[in-house]
Amino acid sequence: MAIDKELKKKVIEDWQNAFPQLTLYAQDKLYKVVGPVIIGLELIKLPRTEEYRPHFVVYSLFGNKMGNDVKACLAGPILLQEYSNKKGFQYDIPYTKHSTFISDVIESVKKQTPLPFDSNISLKKIVSVIDEHSKTPPLSAAPNSYLQAALQEAKLKTALFIGVTEAQSVLEQINKRNWDTNHFKACGVDVNEWLQSLQTTISNRDEFLKQIEANKQDKKISQLKSSELTA
Repeated sequence: MAIDKELKKKVIEDWQNAFPQLTLYAQDKLYKVVGPVIIGLELIKLPRTEEYRPHFVVYSLFGNKMGNDVKACLAGPILLQEYSNKKGFQYDIPYTKHSTFISDVIESVKKQTPLPFDSNISLKKIVSVIDEHSKTPPLSAAPNSYLQAALQEAKLKTALFIGVTEAQSVLEQINKRNWDTNHFKACGVDVNEWLQSLQTTISNRDEFLKQIEANKQDKKISQLKSSELTA
């Protein structure tokens, strides 16, 4: 059974009112731009039910394996994090009972959200959140997998937005890791070529910054509220 459109509209309006620092991007997505990334909330409908679950998300504006344009950037988040209730379970909020739960859920989301929506954010803070995420299951089970490498790449490119020195420092850490070459191969990636591509990106920082700026000019992205990424 389809959920009533007016009901879904009311749900996202309540979330928008609770987080005025975010801009409505789509019917169930609230975003803002912070330097080279987009952060925000997504209300993801659970399959075969009339319930939704709030998630914290981070997307890049510098691209990923799928490409560099806005569509590719938003096709796969750097980070997708669920929120838990007091018992440690994920929220399953029925659309029809949304009004009953919303105030408690919003308070909980505000406490658990790892990055602030209402201020500038330091590079150190974003790096720390990505590192914490990399230690959570199932990622923690394979610390040298390509999935971990993709997180490290996002970290490096976020640092590159601030400067070459910051990015080079992340690359040094990446080069020290004993990456799982077989897992890279299974994902269609050659470790050495990947490492070289990171160095190339650092060397071509001007092009990198131009791509971010081009994505920020996208019609919908340009309408989002924004904060600065600080050194």
